[in-house]
Amino acid sequence: MRFLFFLIGSIIFSQAQAADAPAAKAKPFELYPSTNDAAPVPYVKAAPAFQTDGKPWKFPYGSKVNVKVDAGQVLRAVNPYQFGTNIACWDGKPWATDPDKVELAKEVGIKFWRWPGGSTSDVYHWDGKYDRPPKGQDNPANMNAAWAISSDDFIDFCRKTGSEAIVTVNYGAARYADVQYAADLAARWVKYFNIDKKFKVRYWEIGNELYGPWEEGNTLPGKPQLTGDAYGKDLKIIAEAMRKVDPDIYIGAVAFEKDGEAEYAGHHFWTKGLLEQLQGKADYLILHQYFMWPFSGDTYTNPSNETLFGNLHEVADDKASLYKMIDSYAPSEKDIPVVLTEFNLLNASSPNTIQLINGLFTAEVVGESLRAGYVASNYWDWKNGLDQKMKGDMGMLASSDPSAGDGTPRPAYYTYALYSRVFGDHLVSADSSDPTVKVYASRFSGGELGLVIVNENDKNKSVLFDLGGFKAQGKLMGWVLTGKDLNDPQVSWNGEAGPPGGGGPFPINSIAPYRASFKTDKPLQLAIPARSATGVILY
Repeated sequence: MRFLFFLIGSIIFSQAQAADAPAAKAKPFELYPSTNDAAPVPYVKAAPAFQTDGKPWKFPYGSKVNVKVDAGQVLRAVNPYQFGTNIACWDGKPWATDPDKVELAKEVGIKFWRWPGGSTSDVYHWDGKYDRPPKGQDNPANMNAAWAISSDDFIDFCRKTGSEAIVTVNYGAARYADVQYAADLAARWVKYFNIDKKFKVRYWEIGNELYGPWEEGNTLPGKPQLTGDAYGKDLKIIAEAMRKVDPDIYIGAVAFEKDGEAEYAGHHFWTKGLLEQLQGKADYLILHQYFMWPFSGDTYTNPSNETLFGNLHEVADDKASLYKMIDSYAPSEKDIPVVLTEFNLLNASSPNTIQLINGLFTAEVVGESLRAGYVASNYWDWKNGLDQKMKGDMGMLASSDPSAGDGTPRPAYYTYALYSRVFGDHLVSADSSDPTVKVYASRFSGGELGLVIVNENDKNKSVLFDLGGFKAQGKLMGWVLTGKDLNDPQVSWNGEAGPPGGGGPFPINSIAPYRASFKTDKPLQLAIPARSATGVILY
């Protein structure tokens, strides 16, 4: 009897414990809040209403391409984290605070912003106190000058655009100062955002591209070479300090996609050392991809369009390579998510970065990252500035370009406008018979199909759709990014051309979409313009 009472009491106590226990923490990037302070929930996206007053879909047909879409074969969930970009403190206050820039952000539909920069992150003291200054910086405090975007400016920008943030804390300070200094700097920043300002930043990463000799802290006089092993040990200390302030945050670790020493001198088996140290202390891994490597500014030769498009496979290859290392060095981390927090067409501000090809290639990178299973991605970047020597710009918006006014949207801007309008909340299966015509398919919560179709060719195509698992109503609505040439900086959005000096039109919400009706008892055949990224919603 005594044992029976003990058993019953244990069961009741266990049930009470289970009822009082907090819910298990969701995996990072799986859930999405409708506002910054909301409790995360599964992301749901309804298709925009069909507009009967749109422009008629009338493009010439071309050679046939067969596309098979299976709306019943869901590959994975989709949410706004997969369509993010970067903004930097050195962009300058107006680029985050002026109403026209805020409106540009609202109309493009980006809801996920990485801050406060790339390599700048590893010399940036958010509080403006440089009592232990970075070794390689003459005047680092100017990053906190009145002209720069501050943490408060960034918070205001995110609130006005209804966006979430991913913040990169200063790891370099662990090297030019010490790890406890870096941990305190990071923990106080978590407190400033999440508690003092009541602006919940859920996603944090510790450092930027620390495997590279260009990064502050990678190599320092009197210090041993930074390795993945050393970084992993420091990461655990910094992450622990951050989680003491707010345990409900997710922390990312800087990984590198190649194993061994083959990529370049100084790599030092970075990811192997990191993975062996992680032991569950990071919530996700971080990759960057600029496709063309190595790079020397004075000797760089612009690659052909075929070469650029040919690099697309690296999106999936890099993730596969990283998971192969996880299998070898840290199998307990086999389910850790991977984020692509920086990417662009190539790793230089060459003319290609402001030409139509960048818009098309960016559409393909976003689609391939969804297919490969990256849980988030961020384009580099919102505003960068024209390189007067190389005549390119890695920003979504023109800056310091005498041919295009400041704030003029570049081609990649329209890629994100396309995805924000036509892509639903679940990725579904899609296959194209032509490797130069890429198709990425999604399903909205109401069952409508959202498609992004990239035609790399200089001729129109006729896409014949085999639509499985989808009951069509016979209507479609679409948006088209195109231009006269892949290497033309001037582009058009739904037939409205941008300024002759480059870029596209704005505002875009007032530009009518295309629309058409089609017979539901026959296969849908759709004419796709040459050199285009086309978005279509099928109702």
